[in-house]
Amino acid sequence: MSDWKEKSEQNQKSAGTLINNKLYSPSIHCSYYSNIQLMLHILLNDFNKSESDIDSESQTGSNEEKGFHNWLKNLITRELVTRDFMSVRDFNNFFGQLKSLRIQSDYKNQIIIESRAKGGLDLSKRIIDLLEEKFKV
Repeated sequence: MSDWKEKSEQNQKSAGTLINNKLYSPSIHCSYYSNIQLMLHILLNDFNKSESDIDSESQTGSNEEKGFHNWLKNLITRELVTRDFMSVRDFNNFFGQLKSLRIQSDYKNQIIIESRAKGGLDLSKRIIDLLEEKFKV
């Protein structure tokens, strides 16, 4: 197992723990980053990229696609198109909703309520389920 996979699993658990302790805003951050880390694991494990490949490609991709997370999500999306076109809509929808929630949680002067935190964790789990079904994880 790569360190990315382990970090992803830890962030999933952390999101649940934070919600259980009524720390809703930071739970969104953990839910979101568990998906980012799992996608990085997929690059290593399924796409057979090295850490240096990822570093190099992400620098170029981040510039071209306006950010590291956009580059990573778009790379996964392009591969999903070839593997299972029908899953692309769900992936983009779930990821877009979770990213929007993370922006509200991390960068806006807003408090996240329990239902939104639980919704964020649910979105994250749905993304993970989709990724685990379509990629070698």
